[in-house]
Amino acid sequence: MKKTLKRKIKVMDAKTTPLEIMQETVINFFYGFAGNSIVVFMSKEVDVAVFINFILYYTFLSFIVNRNRYETYFGKFVVLPGAAALGAFTGYKMALWLSSIL
Repeated sequence: MKKTLKRKIKVMDAKTTPLEIMQETVINFFYGFAGNSIVVFMSKEVDVAVFINFILYYTFLSFIVNRNRYETYFGKFVVLPGAAALGAFTGYKMALWLSSIL
């Protein structure tokens, strides 16, 4: 299983590994999730949730800023926006649900 995740594959114009795709997808997802949740919690004035989301958002932002830049079409236009948009929408919905509980 570990060898399968670490073997090089070619996806569109990118040479990568399945493990790297999964890691970057998760980071981008949570970056979008935390970033969009902040807006919902701010509008609902749930200060503790805003503070926690700021911490999460800037943690994932540090991963985004300090990693190697995506140089392929696949990274720039599929992995980053797809995962971040899905995370942002999920964050919006989860934050609405969570703020109604709090």
